[in-house]
Amino acid sequence: MSVGECADIAAIKVLGAIIESILLPFVDIMLSLHQQVTHLSCYAHLTFTFFHLYHSAFMPHVLYYNSQTMAKNACFCIAKQQKLNGSQKFWLIQTGDDCLEKLFGITRMRGQHNSAMNYSQALDCISTAKDINTVFKKHPDLESGS
Repeated sequence: MSVGECADIAAIKVLGAIIESILLPFVDIMLSLHQQVTHLSCYAHLTFTFFHLYHSAFMPHVLYYNSQTMAKNACFCIAKQQKLNGSQKFWLIQTGDDCLEKLFGITRMRGQHNSAMNYSQALDCISTAKDINTVFKKHPDLESGS
């Protein structure tokens, strides 16, 4: 194996570690909250290191800022919940910070994360998201993490 191939494999392994550390906390339901936070911390530290070294060649500034804010927000929300009521269960999915963000998330989910949806499709997804939001308001026990 050449030096270039070894470097490529090493880069792929690091990228795999970064992607795993951001995805696992949200998709592996068997992880404890401590393990989820450990993965998010790993993500934050790895991306900080590579962004510090390579700046926007590693990832766009906005993506870096938003992902670091998400990891920080998760830790702050956990600390806040422990201070308010440490015996209450907490799920990372509860870390959204406003109703508009939650509506946007449901809309993106309903639109299958299609960034090129047309106006009609967007209206349909927003309408469906509002219906889902109404159901959650009437039956909060149905919402994830309740």
